[in-house]
Amino acid sequence: MENRFDLYDLPEGHEERFQAKLEPRLVRTRRRTRFIRWTALAACLAAVLWLGSRSRSPFWAAQSPEAVYTAYLEQVSELYQLLAANTGEETLDQEAVLKELTDETVSLYDQLPEEMPDKQKTAVLKDYYGGILDEAGQLKKELNRKNK
Repeated sequence: MENRFDLYDLPEGHEERFQAKLEPRLVRTRRRTRFIRWTALAACLAAVLWLGSRSRSPFWAAQSPEAVYTAYLEQVSELYQLLAANTGEETLDQEAVLKELTDETVSLYDQLPEEMPDKQKTAVLKDYYGGILDEAGQLKKELNRKNK
């Protein structure tokens, strides 16, 4: 069975009118595709930056309260080792600051209630000890600068 379009020629100018109607749709499609590509690229970049910033955190792999506390103690140990490598009056002041920041009569880890879920304990410890390590980070930068 033949179609009418197969039998007759198209009217004069039909192809130009069709192209004129089609062009705005093609432009919108190209814009939408470009927008989606750039959005996907930006999302990937944001994910990479987020993962990169998390990997610099001493707690990025810690999934339990014990792991958070252990990571915190390791970071404090590194700070004391940096202090031991330095000498001078400033070092005594820096050691006093570090001691004031990190010394606890009873650690927060030991103070958390038993009935608190581990996930919540982990979040509390990351927040608390992360804040301490952020403050101590300034001291670490200063010590690293002196060692160079």
